[in-house]
Amino acid sequence: MENPIIRICASCQVAGEPGKEKLALNADQTVKDELKVVNQQVKSHSKQFTFSHGLCGPHLLQSYSEISGITPERMASIKTKIENNPDTIPCLITNKELRHGYMKGLFTPEMIKQAAHSTQQSNQQLTERFKKLAGIKS
Repeated sequence: MENPIIRICASCQVAGEPGKEKLALNADQTVKDELKVVNQQVKSHSKQFTFSHGLCGPHLLQSYSEISGITPERMASIKTKIENNPDTIPCLITNKELRHGYMKGLFTPEMIKQAAHSTQQSNQQLTERFKKLAGIKS
């Protein structure tokens, strides 16, 4: 069976690492620290998943902006194309929910649903236990 392919921005993945500050796109320290965890999770799950390692919209724009000779009109056109492309790789700097899922090693929608279901079951069991301890009848 082939490994699931996970689309991830290569720049976001390493943006929290020393020497990669430029890639952090002015993110605060909390986000940078979380991206370090994402990077560790990606590395530790590299045998289970195939990571696509493309660029998200903000990092793609950053790379274009570093090319000399691109006119403001051309940059505006590029930005519009990126923003209107539904297939753009998600940005882990701006997508907190996805970043937090990746921090937990949850890389697929199925894994996220399974974790949410497990959490819901645990919460329900705790609630029932507390009711029993408190003598509350359902």
